[in-house]
Amino acid sequence: MRNIAYIAAAILAVLGCLHLFYTWRDFGDRPRYFRPQDRALLDAMKLTRTNIAPNGRDYWSGVLGFNLSHSLGVLMLALLVGVATFYRIIWLEPLLVIIALAYAAIAWRCWFVVPMTGALAAALFMTVGWLL
Repeated sequence: MRNIAYIAAAILAVLGCLHLFYTWRDFGDRPRYFRPQDRALLDAMKLTRTNIAPNGRDYWSGVLGFNLSHSLGVLMLALLVGVATFYRIIWLEPLLVIIALAYAAIAWRCWFVVPMTGALAAALFMTVGWLL
């Protein structure tokens, strides 16, 4: 039954790859996925800097960079779920479930239903796979 946990890794890997693809696509001249619906706001984001780094990159570059690093984080979580399942790293399993639940909570509060559902499903498959 531990093999059920691999479904969690697959869900996370698919979400991470899609997120990476969408972010990579938005680096072009016509961003589609993560841009604001108001085109004027996108132009303003490209002209604005953050307070934490007033001499740094523009706000839009920061959004894209955050989304790229977020994609890599989700892919790393998928890898860790697979490794913990394959090598039976018992001490790591609860931490990975907590991280998936944290992603679900963040998605509920800040994002939208697809990542929330995916993270909840991943947490469920990990829990079922590792407990049975």
